[in-house]
Amino acid sequence: MESKRAHFIVEVSVDGVNGRKAVGIMNMRQALELPELPRLSYTHPDPIKAAAGVVISRQELAGFMACH
Repeated sequence: MESKRAHFIVEVSVDGVNGRKAVGIMNMRQALELPELPRLSYTHPDPIKAAAGVVISRQELAGFMACH
């Protein structure tokens, strides 16, 4: 059974010398299917935290999906 959290929406960004640049908006499952690149970051799945600009790592995103 797939987690309901897998469908939460996150924005995936790449961190560069000129700051973060959006790559795309996708659900958590799709974001975790992307290749593991150290420069990728993800907005927090909680909409309030995402609106505040909170970003998390791939490991934190995977942990969030696994725990909920």
